[in-house]
Amino acid sequence: MKMPTRYLPELRWPQVKEYLDRGGDMVVISIGSTENHGPHAPMGTDSIIIEELCRRMAGLLDALVAPVLPVGYSPQHLSFPGSISIPHEILATVLYEEANCLRAQGFRRFVFISGHGGNRTTLDLAASRLKREYPEVQVVHAHMLAAQTSRPIRDKVEAAYGRPLSTIWEAHGGEQETAAVLAVKPAFVDLSQAAPEPAVTTYLAKGRDAEVFVYDYDLKGTAPAGNWGDPRGATAKQGDIFYDILAKHLVEKIQARWR
Repeated sequence: MKMPTRYLPELRWPQVKEYLDRGGDMVVISIGSTENHGPHAPMGTDSIIIEELCRRMAGLLDALVAPVLPVGYSPQHLSFPGSISIPHEILATVLYEEANCLRAQGFRRFVFISGHGGNRTTLDLAASRLKREYPEVQVVHAHMLAAQTSRPIRDKVEAAYGRPLSTIWEAHGGEQETAAVLAVKPAFVDLSQAAPEPAVTTYLAKGRDAEVFVYDYDLKGTAPAGNWGDPRGATAKQGDIFYDILAKHLVEKIQARWR
């Protein structure tokens, strides 16, 4: 069957049954966020990006995609109006129950992935619980943040794009995320409102050190407009290249682990 879409909310139940009947058993469980991404980009940036990435990954994996949970753990953004943050324990229960419903229907391989770095603990809780309670299923946590901020991904996108990327291209609300939204939801971006790039080196050093992580929720004190990077060079073409390269990279890693 050639599936018209792999996103569960867009499928009819007989199409899902047909997928399972022919031996399909993989589903991607994802979570985004509703939080500030600077004055130029939508609050749902992470949710928009993770949905599109999951759609592209699903085609390569022969998987289906569960509905994106559009809120996440974002306490550092709550000083920006419209931002929402929900505790890890609540979010993890929702994702676990979502996965467990699908497990009971015949899904056996689960890919957990987040479009927002702050949700890593949420995914760890949900994925580890699913595996602990149902040892027969296969569970993978794909850490998107680690991949999207890596040098190899940047180098590949820059080479394919043929133009230099900004200094901290992968920063929150910066060129990478803005380009990714432009590729799928261009009407939601207004680059004329883009704010200058603030000095966030100290803030990032606290939260991105792999050895010592310091909790700091005063993002507004560091970045008054909310964005960390410079989004002004973002284009839809760059965003499309980013999706394809990141999707292929993560799928190759997932497939290698399941062989």
